[in-house]
Amino acid sequence: MGVLKAIIKPEGGFLFHESLIRYQHSDEELVNRYDGEVFRRVIETGGAEGKVGGGLALIEAREVGEGGEVEMTLCTLGRITKKTATAGEAALRHLFALDLDLEPFYAMARRDSVLAPIVNEFRGLRPVRYLTLLEGLVTAITTQQVNLTFGGRTRARMVKRWGEKLTLGGKVHYAFPHPERLARARLATLRGMQFSGRKAEYVICVAQAAAEGGLEGDDYRSLPLEEAVERLTRLRGVGRWTAEQALYRSLGRIEALAAGDLGVQKVVARYCFDLERVDETRAREATKHWAPWGALASAYLFAAWRAGIPSGAKGR
Repeated sequence: MGVLKAIIKPEGGFLFHESLIRYQHSDEELVNRYDGEVFRRVIETGGAEGKVGGGLALIEAREVGEGGEVEMTLCTLGRITKKTATAGEAALRHLFALDLDLEPFYAMARRDSVLAPIVNEFRGLRPVRYLTLLEGLVTAITTQQVNLTFGGRTRARMVKRWGEKLTLGGKVHYAFPHPERLARARLATLRGMQFSGRKAEYVICVAQAAAEGGLEGDDYRSLPLEEAVERLTRLRGVGRWTAEQALYRSLGRIEALAAGDLGVQKVVARYCFDLERVDETRAREATKHWAPWGALASAYLFAAWRAGIPSGAKGR
């Protein structure tokens, strides 16, 4: 077994635990696993993104020292080549959004009465990501109109059935399924995993699109946001909420605020209006001056909510 350790020093700091806590939404999560101290994820270290081929490696990451430094441990069945090491670090930097320059956002937030105190409290918070657009879409589809725990449970069954396995030290770790494998899934098999009939169709549809090259990340990073959303919503089962979630969570499109999300509506209501909830239209209106950092700003509102920080807004 090959093992490589490296220290990664994020520019601008990294609030490790508070950033990674969103991976704990489901106890049955199999792909992005965080136990409160160590993050684990299987990646593919060879071949093109999302394509069959290349070896598998397990990334383990933990916080060390001060300033948000991360110790990355890369484990493989064979020897670790320079290519493997490069792939591992690139994947971790993407997953943890370490390529994101937070300073322009902070400059805006310091002038905003809602964001200023929250950003000061959670400086270094980063919007962690998924590796591919397919993973983001499938994750969003599995949580449509259900709680995160149930969505995680059905997704775990899917990963066990179609994800590649990496066994190290007697422990089995799973990679997110290749689109080609997921595209060949049977509706009946997914329904047996408690996917609804429609969600089973939606998962297969987006997997087929990815297998055919229609979900390449670079294509959607370069498109204007509205065009990217419009293109994704052509896929069966992908509405605006699903598209915005995937663009933000997979590609780091931090301007893609999913204002149709119930949680977003609640945190905007609390910190902007001192209310219980606002509708999508009001949430978009209240946050439009945060552009192009709307989704990133919402991550800080969620952190404040989890910490029980009260609203400073006056109800209106």
